[in-house]
Amino acid sequence: MRKKLLITGLILFAISAIPLFQMIREELTDWYLYTHYKIEQTYTEQGFPTTIDVKEIEINGRIIEIVEEQTGKKGSLTLWDREERVEAGDIVKLHLLVEGKEVSQADEIWLSNRDRGSRYFSWLDILTVNQKIAIVQRLTDDDEAMKNRRWKIIWIDEQGDITEEKVSYEKRNENLLAVRLINEADASLMSMGYYSDITKGYPSLLFPLIVPFGTGSIGILLCIIAFLTRKKIIKSDG
Repeated sequence: MRKKLLITGLILFAISAIPLFQMIREELTDWYLYTHYKIEQTYTEQGFPTTIDVKEIEINGRIIEIVEEQTGKKGSLTLWDREERVEAGDIVKLHLLVEGKEVSQADEIWLSNRDRGSRYFSWLDILTVNQKIAIVQRLTDDDEAMKNRRWKIIWIDEQGDITEEKVSYEKRNENLLAVRLINEADASLMSMGYYSDITKGYPSLLFPLIVPFGTGSIGILLCIIAFLTRKKIIKSDG
């Protein structure tokens, strides 16, 4: 009986160990980033912070401009376009200027024609991170598979020095702060995790209540019972 309890407990714990580890790692990473970085949107509308919806903004005494270069192309109809029954937005090349100087290669985005949300929603946002400014832009279009998505983040520090970094979905765990910024900017189309997306699915009774929390807890309990039973048998024999 003791052996069966131990084997069952070990099997249940083994089933649960990897997802439990992944979930705990996601939560700890999120907690660390929230406690070490103050991240805020720079644009407000009717008193509420939201995705940037203007072509010029002053942040920390620096003027940032967004210049649209028409390409003559149209984006695909998105789910939100269909909901509001509007035409697909224009595809433009976006030039980003800081104090009148272009700071990055111009990349294409799809503009929004919808009444709700920003003109640049899901494509571009400008955030402050502690004392720095971060311009977050998605580089892959709405039709691209999640595994192939890419972004760029342009950093402006307190001295005005500008750097740029590229981020990909597949290698996102190499830049955890970038993942947090992309999620905050709503530039991921779907919320993504730091190492995996295990905590981003819609919760149900099966997951995570039954698996892995339930199976993991029962597995540990059975192992403890088996250990205590063994200890009791040893004492009785003694």
